[in-house]
Amino acid sequence: MYLSPEHNRQVAEKLFRHIRDNSTDMIEETYEYPLSVYSDPDIAVAEREKIFEHYPMMALHSSQLPESGSYVTVKLNRSEALVTRGKDGQVRAFLNMCRHRGATLVTEAEGKQGRFSCPYHGWTYTNEGELIGLTFKQTLGLSLPCRERNLIALPCEERHGFVWIVENPEGSIDVAAHLGPVMDGVLAGYRLDRQYFYREAFFTFDQNWKIMVDGLTDGYHVQWVHGPTIRPYFYMNMMARVEGTGDHAVTTTPRRKIDEILDSEPGEHDLDPYVVYGNMVFPNVSIQLHPHHAEFWTMYQDVHDPGRSRVHLRFLTPKAPGDYDEKGQTILAKNWDIAEAAILNEDVPIGDSIQRSANMPNTGTMLLAHNEVINQQFHRSYDRVMAGPSVVPMQARAARG
Repeated sequence: MYLSPEHNRQVAEKLFRHIRDNSTDMIEETYEYPLSVYSDPDIAVAEREKIFEHYPMMALHSSQLPESGSYVTVKLNRSEALVTRGKDGQVRAFLNMCRHRGATLVTEAEGKQGRFSCPYHGWTYTNEGELIGLTFKQTLGLSLPCRERNLIALPCEERHGFVWIVENPEGSIDVAAHLGPVMDGVLAGYRLDRQYFYREAFFTFDQNWKIMVDGLTDGYHVQWVHGPTIRPYFYMNMMARVEGTGDHAVTTTPRRKIDEILDSEPGEHDLDPYVVYGNMVFPNVSIQLHPHHAEFWTMYQDVHDPGRSRVHLRFLTPKAPGDYDEKGQTILAKNWDIAEAAILNEDVPIGDSIQRSANMPNTGTMLLAHNEVINQQFHRSYDRVMAGPSVVPMQARAARG
């Protein structure tokens, strides 16, 4: 059960009312924004400083680092990180590069080992990032310990079953403060720390990363875009949201199956089989909670082209993948295929067309209507952050020139 009994009752009460009234949560105002936010290269540069190198990135699930010595390599916005679990159980993140000449230190996606040796010249590091081995050291002019040549550490925190990383080494991290008390409590209540990493996929799309965020948080489009995959299972243009989540968002979308309990007392039944819980974790994560799995989407820039993006999809499951019987494996595989098809065959062509429009001049402003609550919330938060000062330390900006 994803929700507490009291929260489950409150959400059921709201959804039952929406279904009977054929209504949805709305916001009083509309909101306009220019399409250039998806295509302007100067905006993309500013985003790196104000967003991608400042906010904690929800980089991976804790179950991907199950024990001491486990490691994973993961791409952030502009950097590749080596993420390890040390002997003390602590998760740490480093830039995945040797401090000698910059060669990639670890080329495997995941594994388990306590030491990493650079394939170029054999320099060796512990999985806590300490340089402990030099080859032909009598000719190097270096001696150990050599703290200035340890791996470059990235601010990192493990919370609610996820590993969060700030891409700027000079930044700081406080995930609870980033989430705020309501969203922090929501994620804690989901108990995703008890789930398991199941499967992942990487995509590159011809559209800005924010178009992907928009698509994953928009319930208004389902009737027209997702007819073959999703539409038959859900009420259209209907959702209830949780208040007080700040820049983040939590929504509940009812499945048609909820009709089975519509005449019951709110809270009498666990809502998990009857709804999808949508979570937008600002700035670039969407988590969709389904009865048999959770979808975990992360959107990044293409660092060379604002009109492209890199998207990382992961599935989490309540049981370890090896513990499912044949029927369970079939259900998970079907759900994966539906998620992929909905995005690749239905959402992406629409998003690519929006990007083509964004590349044109004289397009005016776009409108977010009263029922596009979460899209409004994302763009309002985004505009506020982008209008503010740079949050990357001056020393880091000077080093980049």
